[in-house]
Amino acid sequence: MLSVKIEYIILPEDHSSEGAFKILEMTGILLAGGKSSRMGKNKAFLEVNGKPLIERNLELLKSIFTEVFISSNTPELYNCYREKVVQDRYPGSGPLGGLHACLEEVRTEYAFFVACDIPMLDPELIRFMASLTEAYECVVPQTEDGLHPLFAFYNKSCLLRIEEFLQAGHFKVIDLIPQLSVRYVQEKELARFGDPRLLLCNVNTPEEWIRFQKKLVKG
Repeated sequence: MLSVKIEYIILPEDHSSEGAFKILEMTGILLAGGKSSRMGKNKAFLEVNGKPLIERNLELLKSIFTEVFISSNTPELYNCYREKVVQDRYPGSGPLGGLHACLEEVRTEYAFFVACDIPMLDPELIRFMASLTEAYECVVPQTEDGLHPLFAFYNKSCLLRIEEFLQAGHFKVIDLIPQLSVRYVQEKELARFGDPRLLLCNVNTPEEWIRFQKKLVKG
């Protein structure tokens, strides 16, 4: 049975109490390897209230996990941060290559992977998902829009199957999920923490970024 050291107090109805969960010996990994071609600029450095997304999200991950990595093949962009930057072993393999390289590097049994362009990371949702990891290789949200494999926990035991995918030239993370033992986090569970479409949304174009900012102002 897969296991991880987690100390937590589950509050069934009230997820907002600070300190309700304490995560131990897990890794948070910010995926910052995308080309941002549709945005026209590096999405990691888009600003919310004057602070780049990557800084906001690194701070949040560091408040939850014992270690935090950045997954990127352009480490020179992130030299100003203290976090270790992990480069892919399989160039051109997309996020799956990032999962592979980082799972090889982590010292913990589980790692939480999240794309750097998700601007509404909720720490209590992440802690809730962490509490579901025991006995599963993967914990991933599932909504009407589908699966969200770049907002998910993976166990180091996934490495063998990821390696097989990469060697076969299969680079889609979404195709890996059915090969794992998975705990799907359903939309009604996600809704306890807010609107799932906002919690899990990422931004890919200037127009999407403008729409997100308008939603943020409206609250």
